[in-house]
Amino acid sequence: MVIQEEYYFWKLAAHFMIQHGFDLIQVDEKNRELWLEKVQGRHTHIIRLYHHTFDWANHLKRDIAFVIERVKRIKRMLVGKNITIHNVYIATFPPVDSWEQLKNNVQVKDQKNFLIKSYYLDEENRQKESDRLFHNMNLDEPVIPVPLDEGELESQIQYLKQQMIFKHEQHKREAASIFNHGKPLVTYVLLAINILLFLVMENTGGSTNSLNLIQWGAKYNPYILEGEWWRIFSSMFLHIGFLHIFMNMLALYYLGNAVERMYGSIKFSIIYLLAGLFGGLASFATNASVAAGASGALFGLFGALLFFGVMNRKLFFRTMGKNLLFIIGLNIILGISVPQIDNGAHMGGLVGGFIASAIIQLPKNKTPVIQGTSLLVYTGMIGILLYYGVHQTFVQYDARTHGVIANEYINQEQYDQAIDITTFVLNKNPSEAEILYFFRSLAYIKDNSINPAINDLNKAVQLKPSFHEAHYNLAILYKEREQDDLAYDHAKRAVELNPGSGQYQDLLEELSIERNLLP
Repeated sequence: MVIQEEYYFWKLAAHFMIQHGFDLIQVDEKNRELWLEKVQGRHTHIIRLYHHTFDWANHLKRDIAFVIERVKRIKRMLVGKNITIHNVYIATFPPVDSWEQLKNNVQVKDQKNFLIKSYYLDEENRQKESDRLFHNMNLDEPVIPVPLDEGELESQIQYLKQQMIFKHEQHKREAASIFNHGKPLVTYVLLAINILLFLVMENTGGSTNSLNLIQWGAKYNPYILEGEWWRIFSSMFLHIGFLHIFMNMLALYYLGNAVERMYGSIKFSIIYLLAGLFGGLASFATNASVAAGASGALFGLFGALLFFGVMNRKLFFRTMGKNLLFIIGLNIILGISVPQIDNGAHMGGLVGGFIASAIIQLPKNKTPVIQGTSLLVYTGMIGILLYYGVHQTFVQYDARTHGVIANEYINQEQYDQAIDITTFVLNKNPSEAEILYFFRSLAYIKDNSINPAINDLNKAVQLKPSFHEAHYNLAILYKEREQDDLAYDHAKRAVELNPGSGQYQDLLEELSIERNLLP
C-alpha cells in the first residue's frame, strides 16, 4: 500500500513538472515532501506535496500551521503578490476524528496575498480531492493508473525521479543560458572610448569648461537647431568632471556586462545607441544647459533589464529585480531633489531603452506584432520630442546658460564672442534678460567700451532692482567718470542689498570721504 502511494506521489509531481511546466524549488526525499512553483501572469501557484498519513486532526492542524510559517519565511523568494499554496497530502487513511474543516481556505495577511488550500488525498477520497485540486488550478487532470507489481512500481518510481531531475536540470540550463548570449566586448570598447575622450578633454581645456565641451560636441541646443544634430550622439561619449566619468563608467561596467550577456553584442549596441538618442532628444526638449554624458544610454540599459523582467518575471525577481527597482527609484528621487541632474536624459533613456528592447527582443524571441508596434511607438515619440524641442524657445535660449558661456568667453579674453552670444540670445529670448545685460556689460568693460557697459548695467537694474552686483559695477564706472553722485547712489544701493560685502562697504566709504559726508 505505501509503495503505491509513493508511486502516486512521484507520478503526480512529475505530471506537474513535465506536463504543466512547474519548477521544482525544494525536495526532501527522506521526509517525502517536495515543493513546486509556477508563475502564471500576476498569479503564482505553489504546490506542496507531502506523503504522510495523520492519525489525528490536531496533527494535521499543526502541519498546516507549519506550512503557514514556512510560507512566511520564504515569501521573499516568491514572485508576485497573489500567491496560492496548494497543500496536498498523499495518505492511506484520514484522521480518525473530525478534520474536514481543515480543508477550508486559509488567508494569510502579509505584504503579499497568500491563500492556502489544503487537499487530503487518502485512499478513499483520492479521486474526489484530486478533482478539486485540478479544478482549482484550472488544469487538465491526468489518469494515473497504479501498477500492482511492486518491482514495476519501484522501477517506475526511479524513472519518474530521473525524469524530474532531467527536467529540473533543463530549467536550470535554460535560465543560465539567458545570461550567456554574448561576451561584454562592446562594453569594454565603450569604456575605453569614454575614458580616452575624457583624458584628452582634460588636457585640452578641461572637461568642466562649457566652451571646451561645446567644441568637443556636447549637447548645445542653439547649435543643434542650426543643424548640428550629431551632437545628440557625440554628447553620449563626453563627461563633465572626474566624478561624472567615474560614476558613469562604474555603472557602464556592471550594467553593460549584464545586458550584453543577455542580449548579445549586436542587440546591446542597438539598445545603447537608441536609448542614448532618445535620452539626448529628451534632454534637448527639456533642458537648456550644455549637457554631456552617457547617462541616457545607461538608463537605457536599466530599461533593457526591466524589459527582461517583464518577459521573465520569476527569474528577474529571483536575481536582480528588487535591487534594480530600488536603484531606479533612488535615481528618480535624486533626480527630483538635485537640480543639476538632467532628468530628461535619464527618464528619456529609461523609456527609450525599454522600447528599444521591445523592438529587438531577447535572443531567440520573435514577436513581430510587439516589435512592429514598439518601432512605431519609438518613432512617434522621437517625433514628439523633436517637435517639442524645436518649438520651446525658452529652453533653447536660456539666459543663465548663455550667461555662463559668455563669462567663459570673457575669461578667455574673447570679448567679441561674449558680446555676440549675449546679443543673439537677447534677441531670441528676453526673459531673465538682466543676466545677459550684466555679462555683456562685463565684456564691454574688458573691451574698454564704457558707454555700452553703463547702458547694459542700467537696463539690468531696471529689470531687477535688487541686482547688487550690477549696482556695484555701475558705481565703479560712474566713479571713473567722476560722476560722484551717481556712483555714491549705486554704491549705497549695493550695500543696502548686500550689507555683508566688505568690498561694497569699502567703495561706499571711499565715495563718502570724497563727498565729505563722513562725520
